[in-house]
Amino acid sequence: MNPTSRRRVTRLRRGDRTPDRPGTSRSGGHPGGAASRRRASRSLWAACEALLSAAEPRSLRRALGALQRAFGCDGVALHALGPSGDIEPWCAGGAWRTTPGDLRDCVSVPLLRGDERVGTLDLRARAGERWHPAQLGLIRTAAGALGAALGARLELQRLRHQPGRDPVTGLPDARAFHTRLGEELARARRHGLPLAVVAVDLDHFAALNSRYGREAGDAVLSEAALVFKLTLRESDLVARLGGDGFAVVLPETDAGPALRCADRIRRAVEEHRFARVGPLSVSAGVAASPRDGMEGVELLSRAEEALAVAKKSGRRRVMASAHAHVH
Repeated sequence: MNPTSRRRVTRLRRGDRTPDRPGTSRSGGHPGGAASRRRASRSLWAACEALLSAAEPRSLRRALGALQRAFGCDGVALHALGPSGDIEPWCAGGAWRTTPGDLRDCVSVPLLRGDERVGTLDLRARAGERWHPAQLGLIRTAAGALGAALGARLELQRLRHQPGRDPVTGLPDARAFHTRLGEELARARRHGLPLAVVAVDLDHFAALNSRYGREAGDAVLSEAALVFKLTLRESDLVARLGGDGFAVVLPETDAGPALRCADRIRRAVEEHRFARVGPLSVSAGVAASPRDGMEGVELLSRAEEALAVAKKSGRRRVMASAHAHVH
């Protein structure tokens, strides 16, 4: 996910005002006040969360309904990148089918993840209404966030059955993680660059599995993987090590920025509403090279030690390694 799209997702989640003055009144689409903008932002973030959900087709219906509320329109259709590489019809909601003589306004916006087109958003206005500048600004803002969410979802779905990938989440598996970590550490040593590792666990995941069943647990892992992907840079690597354990490689990142990144992951998971099980939390541990070690196994071990301290300290927190490497 590129930095611009990531900022758009963050703005929608927080309900902040964007430069395009998003927000419309429910009556005629004219720019509304702060409350109207907050409602629109909440609806858009709900749509992004639904696209991240593994619960089909209920999550898609939620996404379409949220988009209708956000834009104050009668019909919404989403097209997505298909296996053939073409943009194909995916889902639609509301009064989307046209009838002879129905000439109401429609707008079509490409959904991009970086430079790659991953889908299209089509909207059909209410009868007798036209799109207002504030609505069009909101649509432009939403396209970045929706493209990032849809692109991450499609990418991980595509990768689940490939070698070196975890079949539940589509993320790299433990072996691929250690291979990439070794490569990044070698590059860091050659160029004198820092590198950090973050170990992440979902809190109380065993209890969740016992209460809701393994299928629901796998859905949570899949959603969590998407939340991680949307929070991180394209150059970062997030992998599933097994169970509810994940690890992140942060190239060219020292201990301080790595702690801030880990805390962003923690907050992103807490702000996400997982289908069926509701809110969850994570704990994380951070280690940075060269301070905490020069080898991959050593660095991951320090991050996991810090993670254990975070969990023993009450969970829902991020801790840095207290180990100082001796050269």
